[in-house]
Parts: sequence; C-alpha cells; structure tokens
Amino acid sequence: MMLRLAAWLVLGLLALPVVTIVVTSFNATSSFAFPPEQWSLRWYRNVFDTPVFGSGLVMSLWLAAASSMIGLVAGTMTALAVVRYRFVGRGLVLSLVMAPLVVPEVVIGLSLLIWLQSVRWLSGNGAILLLHCLVVLPFVVRILVANLQRTDVNLEHAAMLLGANPVQAFVRVTLPTIAKGLAGALVFALVMSFHNFTATFFLVSTQQTLPVAIFQYIRTEHDPTIAALSTLLMVGAMVIVWVTDRLLGLERVTK
Repeated sequence: MMLRLAAWLVLGLLALPVVTIVVTSFNATSSFAFPPEQWSLRWYRNVFDTPVFGSGLVMSLWLAAASSMIGLVAGTMTALAVVRYRFVGRGLVLSLVMAPLVVPEVVIGLSLLIWLQSVRWLSGNGAILLLHCLVVLPFVVRILVANLQRTDVNLEHAAMLLGANPVQAFVRVTLPTIAKGLAGALVFALVMSFHNFTATFFLVSTQQTLPVAIFQYIRTEHDPTIAALSTLLMVGAMVIVWVTDRLLGLERVTK
C-alpha cells in the first residue's frame, strides 16, 4: 500500500509541471497566474498569428523528414555491416556511430560549427541537416542492430539458393522482417530531429527551427503563448506515441 502511494505521489509530482503549463495556457491575461482568474483561447490564437512559429515549424519538419530518411538509409547499411559481417575496426565503427549518444549536444554543435568554418564546406541549412543526421543516426543504428540480430540470416541464404541475388534476398526477405524496426527507427529519428535545440542553436542562421524560435520568443516576450504552443506540442507527441503503440507496439520500437 505504501509503495503504491509513493508511486502515485512521484507520478503526481512529475505531472504537476505539465498540468501547470496546460492550465496557464488558457489564461485570459498576459500574466502567468495559476489558476487563471479568467479563461480564454487568445494565446492559442496568438500561436497561429505569430509568423516565426509557422516558419520554424516548416523548417523543423523539413529537417526532421530529410535527416530521418538519410539517417534511415545510412543506419540500415551500418547496422547490416555491423551485424552480418566481421571486419577489422568493426567495434570502432560502431563506437563512432554511437558517440553522439554520450557526447553532450553542446559539444557536438560547437565542434561542428568550428569544423565547418575551418573547411568552409557547408553553411546554413546544409550544415544543420548534417548535424541532425549525426544526431539521429545512433538511434536508427541501435534499433536496427537489435532487429537484425533477431533475424535469421538463413532465410536470406535460402532465398539465394532459390536464385535470388544478395540484394533481392535482402529486399524481399530481410526488409519485410525488420519493417517494424524500420518504422520505429523512423519515428525516433523524426522526434529526435524535431525537438533538437542545444546543438542546432550553434548553426542556426536566418531560418530558425521551432525550438530555436521558441527560445528567441521567450527572451523578448513574457506571455502564455509559449505555454499554449507547448500544450499543442505535447498533444502532438501523445498522438504520435499512441499511433506508434497501436501500429507497432512500443515494446518492439524501444528494444
């Protein structure tokens, strides 16, 4: 009984900031009074009336889609090489791919900024896209390595014995087997790219992503608009989690 009570208490404490943000977003005044004395949707309307949020959303969606597709292709090839083949430096390759998981994002963003400026290679959206590819790649590889390790390679061998070449065997046999893993990796990549702020902030120029636009708005404005936007983003995240669970099963995606 005490353990269950403690668990509910911890869950309540974790949910309290979220509830505060949601309730504050309906405040009729520009103050952050909790609970609101009057209720209104004016700050939700202000979200859609602020152009920087719309352009930031488009930018973030473009980056998430592009980096996720690139990361999915590169991650699939990397996972396939690591799981199916034995070669010198295999462990080093896997460690380098997974490095962004342990290196602080501020270090990744600053290091990439310094390197790009020194080689004068990419700037603007190209640099941010490269950064997001580096950020999402470890998640894609981690999920696909786990899925490929559970896949029987003999199925591919059987397909090749029946006349299929290695590429046909992989496309027709292995890819359908790891389809849920691919979908889960894509969802993770989309989410990680969309919400990234710390590393992206170093490379953003004229076109801001949505997290950077939110940060810049908070620096100059002091009203519940960000609370309304945060509520909308939380609802969107809950929908993504629910759809992922219904279609794929969260236990398959997170393994």
